[in-house]
Amino acid sequence: MLETKSICPYCGVGCGLVLEVDNNLIMRLYPDQDHVVSRGHICGKGSTAHEPGNSWDRLLYPLKREKDVMVRTSWDNALQEIATKLLEIRKRYGPEAIGFYGGCQNTLEEGYAMMKLARALGTNNVDSCARVCHDPSATALKEMVGLGATSTSVTEIPRSKALVIAGESLTESHPVLVQYLSLLKKNNGKIAVIDPRTTGTAKMADLHLKIRPGTDIYLFNAVANFLISNNLYDRKFVEDRVDGFEEFSRLIKSYTIQEAERITGIEQHIIVEFARLISQKPVIFSWGLGLTQTGGPKAVRSLINLALLTGNVGIDGAGLLVYRGQTNVQGSGDLIKPNVFPNGPMELETAKELEKIWGFLPPMREGKTVTEALLGSDMKAIVLMNFNPAVSFPNRRKVENFLKSLELLVVMDPFMTETAKLAHYVLPSAMWTEKEGSVTSLDRIVKWRFKAVSPPGEVKEELEILSLLADRLGLKGFSRDPKEVFEEMKTVAKTYSNLTLDQVMDYSTPSRYPENDTVLYRTRFYTTNGKAKLKFEEQPEPKSGLILITGRAVTRYNTDEMISRTPGFSQLASVIYLNLKDAQRLGIRDNDIVKVTSRCGMAILNARISPDVLEGTVFAYMHVRSINNVVCDELDPETKTPRYKYTEVSISKIENIY
Repeated sequence: MLETKSICPYCGVGCGLVLEVDNNLIMRLYPDQDHVVSRGHICGKGSTAHEPGNSWDRLLYPLKREKDVMVRTSWDNALQEIATKLLEIRKRYGPEAIGFYGGCQNTLEEGYAMMKLARALGTNNVDSCARVCHDPSATALKEMVGLGATSTSVTEIPRSKALVIAGESLTESHPVLVQYLSLLKKNNGKIAVIDPRTTGTAKMADLHLKIRPGTDIYLFNAVANFLISNNLYDRKFVEDRVDGFEEFSRLIKSYTIQEAERITGIEQHIIVEFARLISQKPVIFSWGLGLTQTGGPKAVRSLINLALLTGNVGIDGAGLLVYRGQTNVQGSGDLIKPNVFPNGPMELETAKELEKIWGFLPPMREGKTVTEALLGSDMKAIVLMNFNPAVSFPNRRKVENFLKSLELLVVMDPFMTETAKLAHYVLPSAMWTEKEGSVTSLDRIVKWRFKAVSPPGEVKEELEILSLLADRLGLKGFSRDPKEVFEEMKTVAKTYSNLTLDQVMDYSTPSRYPENDTVLYRTRFYTTNGKAKLKFEEQPEPKSGLILITGRAVTRYNTDEMISRTPGFSQLASVIYLNLKDAQRLGIRDNDIVKVTSRCGMAILNARISPDVLEGTVFAYMHVRSINNVVCDELDPETKTPRYKYTEVSISKIENIY
């Protein structure tokens, strides 16, 4: 039996796996003891991650739509017809009518090749699913400290005196990381969780700040004011390494602990305890989608301010940590953006650098984000690579109607997803065990996935599909060899230039970018002048109605295309959780069937009364397919990230559904 190493396809931890292969079948997998982060741990999803590849309903050959019926076609015909239609649409409407968008399970090489192909066609309409989750994190980090990524490592958590977790439940989303929380507690470190819901992680915490949704900025500003007013900030660090303190300290004075209690719902003594906890060293400030999908980059900036004020960046056991939800969401966000090139700002100088490598000058006009494209554009052709927005996007009906309106929709996917059902062409793509390439974890670690088995039927690897499509389009320079693409990618994306394939292929050694250190910014920040920037943000008026929050379940994954094809994982119940007081006010009892309505749509769900839910909020798992009928397409104005966790809803009991 052969053994092949790989990286788990699920969350951003990027756990190391060993696959046991016999006769082109993966018989089982087990965790890699040598992996520098997972260290022989694995979660329930990861332990069965190979199973969907054996699913009976894998797509095995290309399909095309004829009179609203999907029929089998050949690769030659499909690719030639797609290329012809793309060129016709470009000629008729211009290149801005075309977009290429990818999911975040794609490898670095696949995302890079897709992005390059779009720009070779003359469009900057390129983006990834990083847009809908952590682009606010990347935006705030890039602006304030110079790099849109984690500045420390999860392996540093046990060295901290305190870990702040804002808007994330690791027990649900990143269970392998709980080992580090346990080690932190064993070392007498403290955990502070900021979350409206009493999650499994909140139950582990020493301090739980049960915050009203949308009030994070006020909380962080009030804490910043308290730190400054009580001389609990690191004066020397701020003077030596941070810009903007005088203006920041002046603007922050109106934010008080007393008013914070009224606005956030957190008692004053808990806020003060939190402020004193983070005033020591070392402290790690970490966050997840609860922050980015509510307050966007403004909320992230306000949290980063606290790390800078306390000098908790650039030292062991401290820093800024972003919990990424998909295996390559960090890498996708690094390489694929519609408003910047992979080598820097969208300027003539960077464009000419790309021309020397690519052989063509990329367009200079800023493209559309995937949310702008699917939620209100006049685009005519879209290519989606392992992306299921018909389920995962807010205001699903609006997205479905847009996808149906396209003159050309091409979907690459291993399965007939809800999005693929709307396509004109469906191209069967390889699964993670059937190809090779690199992925970037939430820890900035880049590791190689080794191919374990050959794909079934006529399935092709994404790099081959993109290369063949480029040939039909008359474009040169698109390799199907992931190693060649990796070398080109790191030449273009300078933040990856320190990496070597030997390092990336060795699971026992770190291979972090942009430098191989667990902790960034020890002596300078990656800004123009080497200093970090404090950034004051004003608290917007919070919503006053009943707020729907969505989140992850430990046994599910995103749109459930893989989990639903994994033996042993039962169907997720369509449930919404309410606080007892809200339920009594609405006349709802446990197990009642209720209608949940927003200005965008409605869903029929079963009500569950839970003490874990904050009064004034309701909670539903993001994996319940009907929930995105309710979640509205309100986008953060700066990053165009949806506010999945901040939808105003009404709930009513359905007396008789028959």
